[in-house]
Amino acid sequence: MMEITIQADQANQRCDRFLRKYCKPYPQVRLSDIYSRIRKGEIRINGRKTKEEARLVLGDILTLPEELLGKKDKKLTLTQQERKLQKIDLDEVQTWILYEDEDWIVFNKPAGIVIHPSAQHRNDPCMNDYLEFYCQKQGYTKDKSQTFKPSFGYRLDKDTSGVLIAAKNYESLQYINKIIRDRAISKNYMTRVAGKFPKHLVIDKAIEKTYNAKFARAQMQLNDSDGLESKTECRCEKTRKHPLLGEISLVRVKLYSGRMHQIRIHLSSENYPVLGDLIYGKPVINRILNKQIGIKRQLLHCRKYQFTNLDGRIISFEAPLPIDFEEIN
Repeated sequence: MMEITIQADQANQRCDRFLRKYCKPYPQVRLSDIYSRIRKGEIRINGRKTKEEARLVLGDILTLPEELLGKKDKKLTLTQQERKLQKIDLDEVQTWILYEDEDWIVFNKPAGIVIHPSAQHRNDPCMNDYLEFYCQKQGYTKDKSQTFKPSFGYRLDKDTSGVLIAAKNYESLQYINKIIRDRAISKNYMTRVAGKFPKHLVIDKAIEKTYNAKFARAQMQLNDSDGLESKTECRCEKTRKHPLLGEISLVRVKLYSGRMHQIRIHLSSENYPVLGDLIYGKPVINRILNKQIGIKRQLLHCRKYQFTNLDGRIISFEAPLPIDFEEIN
């Protein structure tokens, strides 16, 4: 039998989720194998039978049959990842770092990069790849028995730029997940929208996830009866008459909830769509933005995150407006 002693960065995870991460380098291990071995009592915690949902505690001894793992097959698991990492320029990644300490790495995420791997971008580096590459080069290596690696605390859409926070240890990741759930974090965005925006507008409309067959992706829609409560506060910074786009406004946005596409669908519902938004925006304006101005993404930027840190200090991270925001000034 093989023994794994649970470390601080591994504690408080479900047994099955821990094993899924631990077995990633062993492609021959199927998910069904893990669940079958748990149910048969071949995988144990502290010598006792366990269940899939059991929470691991610091110091627990997890035992599993050595034949379950077999041998690592690097050709199956690492080749594509290595190819992606080879495309990354460390000097470029370092220019994205806004802040770093023992708990956090804060990026100014560029537009055009997804957070996690996807079928449409399987050969392109995602932000997780950039984070992994940066941590490797900085010497943040993990012990073979550990499953935690620095991870982002939330997502930004592919074409949304700005502040993106990664936790460097499991305690920090749990902490940022908690304060986001408890809405104990201040999230501020900047966007450019079509139309003459009012000085102040609070949008309080429930939304729900649905499926868009045209784009073959999930999207949101308004649903007052069954949707999730969602609140967005907006203040207009500036409105001007653009020679091609008509009236456009620079808007500061504060999120009180963090639903998928919340800012985009809320602004669209008030007839102030985000410029360049292919799902909720205006096709005529988007075509002008794309073909005549050369901007090919939604103009939405995560400007600032602020929260009380683990040590009780208030910390904030701010990302400057990107160049394309200034190009249509």
